[in-house]
Amino acid sequence: MNIDYRLKFALFLILAAIVFFMFKANNIFENKIVTHQSKSITFKDDTKPIQIGSTDETTYKIKKGDTLYSLLKQLKINPLLINKIVNDENLNSFKTLLPGNEIIFSNIGKKIFLKKFDGKSAVDLIEISGDRFKLKKLTNLNSYVAFKEYKIERSLYESALKAEVPNNIIDELMIVFGWDIDFVFDVRVGDKVKVLYTEFYLEGRLLGNSDILAATFINNGKEFSVFRFSQQGVKDYFSADGESVKKSFLKTPIEFAAITSPYNLKRKHPILNTIRPHTGTDYRGKTGTPVKVTGDGIVVRANFSNSYGNIIDVKHFNKYLTRYAHLNNFERSIKVGSRVKQGQVIGYVGSTGLATGPHLHYEFRINGKHTNPVNVSMPDAQPINQYNKAVFNKVTKERIGLINNLSSI
Repeated sequence: MNIDYRLKFALFLILAAIVFFMFKANNIFENKIVTHQSKSITFKDDTKPIQIGSTDETTYKIKKGDTLYSLLKQLKINPLLINKIVNDENLNSFKTLLPGNEIIFSNIGKKIFLKKFDGKSAVDLIEISGDRFKLKKLTNLNSYVAFKEYKIERSLYESALKAEVPNNIIDELMIVFGWDIDFVFDVRVGDKVKVLYTEFYLEGRLLGNSDILAATFINNGKEFSVFRFSQQGVKDYFSADGESVKKSFLKTPIEFAAITSPYNLKRKHPILNTIRPHTGTDYRGKTGTPVKVTGDGIVVRANFSNSYGNIIDVKHFNKYLTRYAHLNNFERSIKVGSRVKQGQVIGYVGSTGLATGPHLHYEFRINGKHTNPVNVSMPDAQPINQYNKAVFNKVTKERIGLINNLSSI
């Protein structure tokens, strides 16, 4: 009996030790999970919370209204440090956040890292540790040539998106071909677009893309080609024969806008009901649609007129003047004396003044004389100079060959 009792007692102690060990082990395991558990931070309007607190990188796509301040605030960064970061002039490019831009977040130890592609060929990195931060430039990116092509089915923009062409490349296509092709009147179903551009990767992750290297646009059977080339340190686009595709003026100040009232010196005014010369072209557009200045120049007027509503006049080369009227409002930086660059947004479509609905009234004057902006012949920019001609011809030949080899349409 004593032996049985001692045996049972020994078995009891062994079982108790096993239970105790399992309990401790379980606690240790749980502590490890807590120690390494990711901290979830949900950014506004985002359906998927961003995980910060692990070494894994997470990408957040910028939405309208996002700022660097709001992102850092939601990462629980000290407000005093946030103010230092957003007021640092070296971070100006990082602070410029546009809808669709991507910020890459990661965490190593107690350090938080934010990465943003600079849109050229490098990555801006903010390293935050405690109450300090550093800005670094990562230049060890891998670059590759990418190729996309598509046929236009409904519109250039929709067809490009369907072919997975990046938005910034679509915008650049609009610019480089916008001097020769009117995207309202000239584009046809079945037109073909082919484009070479650069993609940048860091550690296998696609960060973004840069300029168009070459592109062709077959419009109604006629082929237009553009090639990027730099001379005298200035990047520009040229045709295959070395002529600049850039004209002094864009054909239209609004993308994809139909003309509702053409240039007509004998038009009957829809509100005044009298014959009154229509010395410009009216483009239909929704209120708030961006209006782009068609050429480099200086703003000489930006005010309100009873008939024109909110109006902007821009002087170009002391010879030309363009007018943009019935605007809903001006871009904040626009005032008399402002220098503007071709393609820059200067205002937004509205219906101010004598207007029956939202539209843009656009005028083009040469030496003070009204001219039909649809028919005016635009002067060209400078061509490839003789010193660069041989190199340009070699580059052009290579890129044409690459497009032809990759194309299947």
